Amino acid sequence: MKAAVALSLVFVAHAGATATYDYKPGEFLVIDGGTSPDKKFSIVAGKNKAGEFEVYLRDAHTKKLIGQLEEVATGLDSAPDAYHAHWAPDSKHVGITSRADRHWADNAIYRIENRRAYPVKTPELICHAVPEFCQLTKELGGALTEDQIYAEDTVGKPWKARQNSSYSGIVKWISPTRFVLREESQRQVKERDPSATIGQYGAAEKLEDESDEAAPLFHVGFDAEGECELLPNDNSRVLNTQPVKEQKTKE
Repeated sequence: MKAAVALSLVFVAHAGATATYDYKPGEFLVIDGGTSPDKKFSIVAGKNKAGEFEVYLRDAHTKKLIGQLEEVATGLDSAPDAYHAHWAPDSKHVGITSRADRHWADNAIYRIENRRAYPVKTPELICHAVPEFCQLTKELGGALTEDQIYAEDTVGKPWKARQNSSYSGIVKWISPTRFVLREESQRQVKERDPSATIGQYGAAEKLEDESDEAAPLFHVGFDAEGECELLPNDNSRVLNTQPVKEQKTKE
């Protein structure tokens, strides 16, 4: 239990209570950091005519909605300040971080061109940072999520590796085509000790009396930052990664 609590602290900052807002008909509010540097566009949140909450790209001058940003996770929060936009300095790309549930925050990146938003593939740091751990989870059948484990019945699918939480978000833009991404996650692994595979990017500890099964259960925390680059055809890649060091607080 002590190990689980210690490792869960990495995600506490992103796993707060649900943030809600009661939108009036036709009301759309700019999300945190939502206005582009050139002041031409904004990312707004609100409800459509059917009363469904969505996130949109909007013309900042005319206030007309340009289009829904379907890849942005809207499963938990509705308050505009719960959604965080990170615009590139030339206003041609934007990353939006939001929560699908309390322990799952996604990062959606878009290319803005010809008054349209085109989805860009968000890079993943974990397999670049710790390829041995990714290989281990692959050998164990892949890191299933809670939705995958309980998709078919209430008993749950058998698993040897699963992902319990995730966070991905742009920290800063270095240039119009390069940015720093932060990625955090909590995972669990059965049977195999993953301690040697996680390196300096986190910790892995055996959980005592956490399972009725005979196989040992390990809790893994991962936290990294990586410099990433945008590529043609709305792709991206990881250039390098480094572990995020814990900041010591003064007593």
